[in-house]
Amino acid sequence: MPAQLKLYSGVVNYMDKRAMLIAELDEESRVAWLWRADPGKRPKPVKNAVACLQELDSLILFGAPKPEIEAWLREQSDQQATFPREI
Repeated sequence: MPAQLKLYSGVVNYMDKRAMLIAELDEESRVAWLWRADPGKRPKPVKNAVACLQELDSLILFGAPKPEIEAWLREQSDQQATFPREI
């Protein structure tokens, strides 16, 4: 039987080929940071919150409920618009 991951959105088969957002929580169980794990790759910190926000409905969410992840992404996208990262 294939391994499964218990997620906020339910149980998903590990063979699912969608990208995953993994919420890292602080001491008060709030989203402190998000990591993105694309299929077959190691998780990396979310750098482009706007892009993740646009594809949120197609991503697997782990570690926090969708409204909390969405709020974190909106806050980060607002900050990125105000203070864009230098290359």
